[in-house]
Amino acid sequence: MLRVYCDFDGTIVREDVGNRFFRAFAPADAERIVVGYLEGTMNARDCLTQECAAVPRMDRPTFERFADGFHVDPTFAPFVQWCRGQAVPVMVLSDGLDAYVGRILAGGGLSDLPFAANRAVFGEAGGVTKLSVEFPYRDEACELCGNCKRNHIVTTSGDDDVVVYVGDGISDRCPVRYADIVFARRSLIAYCQEQNITYHTFEDFAEVRWRLERLKLEKRLRQRREAAVARRAVFLQG
Repeated sequence: MLRVYCDFDGTIVREDVGNRFFRAFAPADAERIVVGYLEGTMNARDCLTQECAAVPRMDRPTFERFADGFHVDPTFAPFVQWCRGQAVPVMVLSDGLDAYVGRILAGGGLSDLPFAANRAVFGEAGGVTKLSVEFPYRDEACELCGNCKRNHIVTTSGDDDVVVYVGDGISDRCPVRYADIVFARRSLIAYCQEQNITYHTFEDFAEVRWRLERLKLEKRLRQRREAAVARRAVFLQG
């Protein structure tokens, strides 16, 4: 079976919603914090925790109004419909916050699409509603990401499945090592080149669909040996 996993920020939504949020509500600290993440001196969990703490106050209605300013790529919903017509499961994997991922997907008519992200928490602190984050999908043995995309791939795919991954950035570097067919853009392209991971570039999801149809026609929808071996190794370790 073919299975598709998609990153959210910068992929399903063209903009990085999380980055835009923290730059809007914690402008004095957001850039400084994210530089540490981009330079590799801070992991994703510490980065997201510090960014949330830097927001002076935030309630869910304000957060949702901000999220409502973003929309899924117009080619994504038709791509999902095509996948469903082919009996191909699609899952969204984000290292951002579930409160905006779910809200934006629902706004695009995709409220039933399964996704996994870090949990946004709105709680009272000193009479002020504050935003914090929890990591229900972290991997205790890995200090890099908040939401372990690799684990979702390994636990939801079978031995004979062909895994497709679509992404664009740092949080996608780990999961592409476990994917058979990779669609990459922006900084993920350079990473795939450095790691000798075969990839396809893409502009939108219409192009992803076209490429998958071509691969099927050419009978090249098959597992990548290194990825299949890596998935089995993780599963056996678990």
